[in-house]
Amino acid sequence: MKDLSSSIESLGKKADGLIKSHSDRAERIAQLEADKKKLGSKIEDLNQELEKLREENKVLRMASAIKGDEDRVSESKRRISQLVREIDKCIALLND
Repeated sequence: MKDLSSSIESLGKKADGLIKSHSDRAERIAQLEADKKKLGSKIEDLNQELEKLREENKVLRMASAIKGDEDRVSESKRRISQLVREIDKCIALLND
């Protein structure tokens, strides 16, 4: 009878250990799920920021391409002025 009693006691201790282990693992899983959710949200925020920065970069590149360097800008202005004068001459000839 003592042998049976000690076996039951041993099984009880093992069951308690398994229950505690299960409880600890369940808490760890819940913690990991919460961390996963936070990281997913952070990834989404970072993807939105990346897309915003890509768009900003695109706009800055276009602005830089339009601006050009100072020599090109003054040459472009001179050429536009010359073309406007030629157009004015053509209009004057058409009006005559």
